[in-house]
Amino acid sequence: MGPFEFTDEFKATLDRWDKKVEAPTAENRKIERLRVYKNRFVENVLATSHPALPGLWFGGFVIYGLSLVFTGSLGLWLGLGVYAGGILAFSLLEYLLHRFPFHLDPGESDRLKTLLFLIHGYHHQFPNDRWRLVAPPLLSWPVAAILLAAYHALLPTDAAWILFGGTCVGYLAYDWIHYYTHHFRSPKTPIGKLLRRAHAVHHYKLFHLNMGISSPLWDLVFGTFAWSDATVKDAMAQTRSIEAEHAAR
Repeated sequence: MGPFEFTDEFKATLDRWDKKVEAPTAENRKIERLRVYKNRFVENVLATSHPALPGLWFGGFVIYGLSLVFTGSLGLWLGLGVYAGGILAFSLLEYLLHRFPFHLDPGESDRLKTLLFLIHGYHHQFPNDRWRLVAPPLLSWPVAAILLAAYHALLPTDAAWILFGGTCVGYLAYDWIHYYTHHFRSPKTPIGKLLRRAHAVHHYKLFHLNMGISSPLWDLVFGTFAWSDATVKDAMAQTRSIEAEHAAR
């Protein structure tokens, strides 16, 4: 596999994985993170990310798209609508990707099993690996390139850039809120508490519900939002148990 060769510890973990994107196994609970790739550049630059880096990669597109709202050919109000539409469009894309391909049953295909584990199974088995809580370049850059190409194929140039700028706002909200739900132990605001607890329910109790990360909007629209006092209490207890195990090391 050249630079994308997996480490032995990753291959052993993948072999043990039962193909279920659910709560960590008892063995994996004890581990905070794995090294996935042997190649240092791939592992440290392409396959992991500090949470601040998505802002560096995509912040310029956010600003450029917003500048075209005021200076481009669409006019202010239409431009603002397209920009807001980009934010909304990403929130829907986030929900659909999480609900369907990220929780796909790979069947008997070893390639699909490996791909699913890399994309999302790893995160469910090692939810406290802070270097893989925001999408790394191996995932975010190809998705961004596909969306940008599609926008330019379907829309006038200014509209495409404005829509992409809004999409990048939605993406950054998704990435940073996801990091927040895992690594801010005691959110103080009602929305912070809701997002953290809803995501804990997804990780530890009801794995095919609460698919929205940046908001529960599409879960409410499509009937996949789950919330009850007992479910939240149990999920948060498991969350804090794993966090305490890792903090004790």
